Amino acid sequence: MEFAGLEDKAAYHERDLESAVIGKMQKFLLELGKGFLFEQRQKRFTFNDKNFYVDLVLYNRLLGSQ
Repeated sequence: MEFAGLEDKAAYHERDLESAVIGKMQKFLLELGKGFLFEQRQKRFTFNDKNFYVDLVLYNRLLGSQ
């Protein structure tokens, strides 16, 4: 839990842990440098009338343009 920056507790809510870990990942990925773009957290996609959620959506716009 130290990595996520959460205080030491006996139990955690899943959303608190998810939010902390994704926040750290988001910060790290944005520090990778030029071209990396952060799109959204919990991005909703719909396929065959069913909703799905992606935790973290990002891409490198420089790699996509080559």
